[in-house]
Amino acid sequence: MISRSLTATLTALAAIPLLPPPLPAQQLITLPPEDRPLDPAFEEVFRVGAIDGEPWEIFSTLVKIDFDARGNLYLFDGVTRASAPARLALLEQLRVLVFSAAGAFHHEFGRMGEGPGEFSWPNGYTVMRDGTTVVNDVRHGAYQLFDPSGTFIRMVRVPDEVGMTSKIQRDPRGGAVLAETSAMNMGRGTGWATRPVLRLALDGEVVRADTVAEGWLPDRSAPAEASEVARSFGLGALTLPAVFEPELLFTVLPDGTVVHSDSSAYHLRLTPPGARSVERVITRPISPRPVTPAVKEAYTKRRDEEMEARLRKAEEAGRRLTVLGSSEPHFYPVLPVIEVLAATWNGRIWAQRRGDAWDGGGPIDVLTPAGDYIGTLPAGSTAMPDAFGPDGLAAFIEFDEFEVASVVVRRLPAAVR
Repeated sequence: MISRSLTATLTALAAIPLLPPPLPAQQLITLPPEDRPLDPAFEEVFRVGAIDGEPWEIFSTLVKIDFDARGNLYLFDGVTRASAPARLALLEQLRVLVFSAAGAFHHEFGRMGEGPGEFSWPNGYTVMRDGTTVVNDVRHGAYQLFDPSGTFIRMVRVPDEVGMTSKIQRDPRGGAVLAETSAMNMGRGTGWATRPVLRLALDGEVVRADTVAEGWLPDRSAPAEASEVARSFGLGALTLPAVFEPELLFTVLPDGTVVHSDSSAYHLRLTPPGARSVERVITRPISPRPVTPAVKEAYTKRRDEEMEARLRKAEEAGRRLTVLGSSEPHFYPVLPVIEVLAATWNGRIWAQRRGDAWDGGGPIDVLTPAGDYIGTLPAGSTAMPDAFGPDGLAAFIEFDEFEVASVVVRRLPAAVR
């Protein structure tokens, strides 16, 4: 017999608005519930990075890696502020290291400064297929473009109404990058009713923005204590996402189709170029897990440990780190099924599901844009590649026992490219 408390919990979870229902015109494809295991037998091509050696072999903080169409590997290596976690990429230094498709060091470029071609708070990075490097530079308020040799080409100014975001991806067709707006819109007060994916054309002096997909925007009504903390620091009515709120994950297929996930459920939405509205939804009957008291406790413990570590680093560097209050975090009620989304150069979709732990490391589903299920790379068998390249290349950032970073490039088998 099901207990009354369990029945109430299941009823509450069923009432959570995981995502808006698909429109009747959308094609709905349901993948099988059982996993079909794939063998992660990836051939190693080369690796770069060392604990000691030439300057180009020793990395500080790899904030991004990418490929161009010739298979050249680009590493964006920076030095972060002592008081900031690496994922925020608040860089005090940045250099771009370029390696050939065989792993030979080719050249490096990039320096900090206020002039054109110099970096001043860079926080978004990608490489176009033709080898043009694009760096989002916040203090310049522009995207900076460099040719394959690292020579500065020009800046493309970003209008205030578009805003800056660190989450950019190249348009495989060239001439533009794609960005999602979650990073620059903290709540509904900004005027957005959705979380749009924007195509930012870089062919003029000023960015031209077009909406190419729209993600669902969850309700971000903050608890009273969180709002009071924000007001005490002069942040007004700022509202932050709940912990484990479903992110807007997106990737771009070779033809420009945008694939995005915007909910806690297993739903991948495909929007063809020029359509703006979703044409196909791919789903699997895998339900999100509830955020239990044990999950909340584990998350809060790690958060506190990371904050203590950042405070120690700031103190060692002679800096003062301001902490925005110590109130209990506001949690979303369920853990999103999908946590990472990417696409290969041949158009395969890789969707990593959340594993048994709340903090990632789950199996990776591989499927086609048409909704054909190729199979699943089992949990723990491989990490999600940090970059996909041509001819089945995939690059992974790895760390040794001393936390020294290296980049390993492997070649994927044909079935999953």
